Amino acid sequence: MRRLLTFAFVALLAGSACAAAPPATPQPTATPLSSTPPQAPATQPPASAGPSPPSSPSPSGLAGLLQEIRAERERAPLGAVDPASLASVAAADATLGFELYRLLAGDGGNLFLSPYSISTALSMTYAGARAETELELARLLSVPDDIDWHAARNELELRLIAERRAPEGMTPLTLEPTNAVFGQQGFPFEVAYLDTLAAYYGGGMQLVDFIGQTEGSRAAVNEWVSQRTRERIRELLPPGSVTPLTRFVLLNAIYFKANWLNEFDPSRTAERAFHLLDGSVAQVPTMQGGLRTGYGSGDGWQAVSLPYAGQASMLVIVPDMGGFAGVEARLDYELLDSVRASLGDTIVNLELPRWESSSTIDLQPLLVELGVTTLFVPGEADLSGIAPPDDLHVTDALHQANITVDEEGTEAAAATAIVGGVTSAPPREVSLKVDRPFIYLIQDDLTGEILFMGRVLDPSAG
Repeated sequence: MRRLLTFAFVALLAGSACAAAPPATPQPTATPLSSTPPQAPATQPPASAGPSPPSSPSPSGLAGLLQEIRAERERAPLGAVDPASLASVAAADATLGFELYRLLAGDGGNLFLSPYSISTALSMTYAGARAETELELARLLSVPDDIDWHAARNELELRLIAERRAPEGMTPLTLEPTNAVFGQQGFPFEVAYLDTLAAYYGGGMQLVDFIGQTEGSRAAVNEWVSQRTRERIRELLPPGSVTPLTRFVLLNAIYFKANWLNEFDPSRTAERAFHLLDGSVAQVPTMQGGLRTGYGSGDGWQAVSLPYAGQASMLVIVPDMGGFAGVEARLDYELLDSVRASLGDTIVNLELPRWESSSTIDLQPLLVELGVTTLFVPGEADLSGIAPPDDLHVTDALHQANITVDEEGTEAAAATAIVGGVTSAPPREVSLKVDRPFIYLIQDDLTGEILFMGRVLDPSAG
């Protein structure tokens, strides 16, 4: 069976508040979680958590832990935003990606990330940010003053999942972005925020009990992610990432599956020399093939566009021998424009190595370096557009990604977790002298099981 190109990306934000759940505010009408994969929207999609992957397993593990509620607002229709606004969003996402790339490049080794999904998750956070936190996120995301940012992101996502054409006899690519919100039962989420997520991100609220079923809730989120990424990402939230203080998790997943438009003949793959930055040479399996496609060159680089069946492509930029560092240092949206503009119709005899790459990235220091500071500081972060508590802040931001490229296509997966928490109130001070008879118990903290118990009436009695 032909292997298909697969890309999966998940972005997540988890927020927390006080340990005791506050009284609930009025919420949209609750409806049960459905595992039926919705169709790509034509003009007026319903407010939904996004398309589920075809043939994904039913969410049996989620039953009993999740209850979905829907905001009354329908999702904004396709075609409501002008092309210039859409282009602004695409440029902003690319700019964020290049900024993150530059900060990570000094660590050495391969690198892989998804600007689209990182920006989408941060945009869902931006929708609930206020004051200086909102300004910092706007600068990070390059939000223009003259467009409706959330409406433009909605337009981008609906275009991504619109029907795609492929040559006769070929299966068009599958591209399925999905957004969802997991929230603590009874927590006072702002209805206006849920309306924004419904109208522009298609995300319904999945109610869970982080307080009483912490590990079960973590498992439910992980299973949701696993289903939407075809099990490429099985545990987005590691043990300890969800606590009884967690109050919400914002999720974005994007799943991509396609064939190369011009597959490589495996019989032509052979070991070829690959020159490393340190001057050494590695022998690697290298694919070979000829195709008519876009090719260009510029100051110190060559580039080729490798199309997939279904209106997507991989753009490969190849610096001249010995010139990688110089080209990488210039990598930004302006260079991307130059590369795209240089591409002309050309017959290309291509040699391309097969590769596998994985990255584990701590995003928090990168975001701080890019100017987002209050988001991570208790008492300074302002996420009051999401919920009233004034101690909501982000405690961690993690990203993982992996990719495999071969003759027939590519498999890839990535996940981003932005985890929120609160600071506890300063503990009250007491003094205790154990100078009288006492009772004691020894317990297993994981299960609550009492292992031993007893009393001491006279410590000297033995």
